Amino acid sequence: MRWPSAWVDPALLGLLEGAPFNCLAMEWNAALAPVAAKARAAGFSLVALGNDAVRSAGAGAGLELPPGSLLIATDSAWPGIASADGGEPSGPTANPWIDSNGWLMRLAKARTPEKSVWLTFTPPGAPQVVLLEGYLRAIADTGSCGGRWVVSLDTDLQGGLGRGDTKALASWKAVAAAVGFFEQRRAWNALEPLGVVGVISDFAGPNESTSQEILNLLGRRSLAYRIVEASAAATAPLGGFKALIYLDEGTPAPGLRRKLLAFANQGGLLVVGTGWAGPEGNPTAMDHPRMDIRRLGKGRLAVSKTSPPDPFMIARDVHMLLGRTYDVARFFNLSAFLSHCTASSDRTQELIQIVSFAIRFPDDLATAWVPGKYSSARQWSLGSTSPLPIEMVPENGGTSLLLPPVPVYAGIELFGKSG
Repeated sequence: MRWPSAWVDPALLGLLEGAPFNCLAMEWNAALAPVAAKARAAGFSLVALGNDAVRSAGAGAGLELPPGSLLIATDSAWPGIASADGGEPSGPTANPWIDSNGWLMRLAKARTPEKSVWLTFTPPGAPQVVLLEGYLRAIADTGSCGGRWVVSLDTDLQGGLGRGDTKALASWKAVAAAVGFFEQRRAWNALEPLGVVGVISDFAGPNESTSQEILNLLGRRSLAYRIVEASAAATAPLGGFKALIYLDEGTPAPGLRRKLLAFANQGGLLVVGTGWAGPEGNPTAMDHPRMDIRRLGKGRLAVSKTSPPDPFMIARDVHMLLGRTYDVARFFNLSAFLSHCTASSDRTQELIQIVSFAIRFPDDLATAWVPGKYSSARQWSLGSTSPLPIEMVPENGGTSLLLPPVPVYAGIELFGKSG
């Protein structure tokens, strides 16, 4: 966790007894020396955060710099709902615009699979009030995609804990339990992302903004995707994909171009940018406002008409062109939520994780539909020590899952798939 700079009393380390933290990140100042000494004696690792000068001062006081095995992503956001124009939070008549770090976490893990990924975002300041649900959502948004958040407390919670306030202590226990929940289920991180849509890019330089925003927006549509780095795409297996998105500037390397064309010829949907010179295939009768849709073998080639393409419309159009046939999961009576679907390599275990960003009530029941049939299903909630069984109903060639309430987070495990 990020140790508050105002907590200079070593007695406050007692809050960590029984909590799942073994490392304290500090923005160093000399007043923290007694805390650091007691924490080190208690077996905690101490890591220096902050700007170069602050980290240097911390290192001089014996704090460690983040090890090379960690990737600390600093361009992350406080998860929540805001309006699309960045103004006030959206209300009943506005479209919810979700700030999430799930796509960032997944991209970081795809690019550096050998590293543990930590996010260092902090709660919003006044006048915004940070509720307990906000902390739980921040933990779930990060943990559901396999990362860790350096837990940071807002000034109100810091003050309440410093005074021993009963409500603050209850919130702290819930935060610690939520962190412990994901720590106890690190095995879930070995499951592989599901999704029939592949996003191919170098995710850097002139391609950074568009490619990363497409990941973000595909997630908001609950359109399950997988990430393929352009440098490895020419040799990467493309089995299981039904659509590929390649919008990097310029023309792809010849080997990659041939592979992508072969994918479309064999029945896939290939979405490319204006840099795709001399589009192959035959025009179709579809008069699409943003794409030139061409028939290519058994599949389709969709060439963007604009440069740069609008990521929001790309995510929408890919979903519309692909249809709902290949959905990994569909959700009902849920709004303002994100999902992440993974599975073991042999598909004997599947996992659907849902993070809700809306205000929900205890009697709000939701349903998820998944293709195929399963022998059993169960649902975990944050901090729970045992799951609840899920009632399953055969429907539309698949299975409807009648979910218990999902206040902030649900981890749905599915076993024994057939069909």
